[in-house]
This record gives sequence, structure tokens and C-alpha cells, in this order.
Amino acid sequence: MNNSLELALEEIEYLDANHQGRWQRLDEGGGEYGLLIEGFAIPAGFNQSTADLMVLIPLGYPGTSLDMFYIDPPLSKKNGRDIKKISMEEHFARQWQRWSRHYDWSPGEDDLIRHIEYIRNELQVAGEE
Repeated sequence: MNNSLELALEEIEYLDANHQGRWQRLDEGGGEYGLLIEGFAIPAGFNQSTADLMVLIPLGYPGTSLDMFYIDPPLSKKNGRDIKKISMEEHFARQWQRWSRHYDWSPGEDDLIRHIEYIRNELQVAGEE
């Protein structure tokens, strides 16, 4: 079993093209890995226009699904409404706002690129509510 975070060439190319110099792999030990994108664009409707985005990458990925995403600093909505299904969690010695979002994962079809696009959509929808 591979005990390090391995990304497919297509995923690395996507990250380099869209987040050049602002992404890195995280390794906390004990099998917890993550991907950090600094200065991730946040859509209108929130208290800030950029934040750090983190995705936990489970052992077994890409056969194992990516699930949820994490933002720091925490977001709030400009209109004062609550953001649904969020909480705070610590990962990689840092506090994160966890966005509990789920979708059906299809191994062989879904990947980190689709997950990041899913995150963009979820943030857009939440910002418009």
C-alpha cells in the first residue's frame, strides 16, 4: 500500500494551471493527508473574497471518495444568514471551518478536479442563499 499522497498527472497539471504556486500537499502522519490551496477564490456573498481551502485525502484515494471541504479563515454571509452544515475541526495543527457536503463518488470517473469544481459550485450556491 502506498503511504504517501500521490496525485495523478492530470490533477497536478490542473492545480498548476489554476492555482500556480499556491497549492501543496499536507502530511500529518498517521495516514492523514490533505491538499491545501492558499488564496482560493470565494464568490460574492461572503465576508471575504479569498480563503485557504483544504481537502482531506483518504488512504486509498482515488478509489476512496473525497468528502467535504475545509476553509480558513471561517466564512460568514454578508446578508447575515447562517451557512448550513458547517462546524469547526482541527487538522494539520490548524482550525478549519468544515463544510459538510456529500455526493455520490464514482471511482474511475471522479477525482480531485471534479471535487474542486464541486466545491466552487457549493460555495456559489451558499453565497446566493
